[in-house]
Amino acid sequence: MKKFCVMMCGVVCCAMLFAGCSGSGEQEGKETKADETKAARSAGEMTETGFVAETIIIDDFDGGAKPNKLGGDLGAWDRDPNDQTQTCQMTYDSSVKNGESGFSIRLDYDVESPNPAYNGFWTKLENLNASKHKNLVMWVKGDGEKGFTEKFKVELKSAKETGVYTVTGVNDTWQKIVIPLERFAGLTDRSALTELVIVFDDTTSTERFGSINLDDMYFE
Repeated sequence: MKKFCVMMCGVVCCAMLFAGCSGSGEQEGKETKADETKAARSAGEMTETGFVAETIIIDDFDGGAKPNKLGGDLGAWDRDPNDQTQTCQMTYDSSVKNGESGFSIRLDYDVESPNPAYNGFWTKLENLNASKHKNLVMWVKGDGEKGFTEKFKVELKSAKETGVYTVTGVNDTWQKIVIPLERFAGLTDRSALTELVIVFDDTTSTERFGSINLDDMYFE
């Protein structure tokens, strides 16, 4: 009888040990799969559940200073810096921002000129690979007191190509603008983007003098 009890205890112990090992292996497998998915999300790779692309922040402007989140320079630009009848100025704005803290950038533009006029904002993308992303996202708000254009152009550039898209419907509240990257006419290769440019011009702008704020620019 004692011998039978000893044998039974041995069988039970072995079964418990096997079950424990099996459970441990299953949990380890789950953790490995989660780690693989997390790594894929960071690298922007294909997983068993589909494509996962990491959101890439260009800039949230919350630091109130250069560079952008990619390490690139940024600023305003003018078609002709010597022409005082047209200009664009960029400032970090803590009084108007998309959120409760930080900054946005304010663009004060003027294309009301007797000469062909265009200017705007630029930010360097440092040869960013956005080939696995679908959209460019930015938040936009017009200045209700000073006035603003309801339309402006956005350019995405590589070393060899420039894609152009026209944003419409800007108003004096914060709006999330989502631009499908495939809509940038003229840009066929997004594997090494060099620059993003905002353009105000005397033909597109519905108001030739005004201000808009931009915030939270990213690829998704």
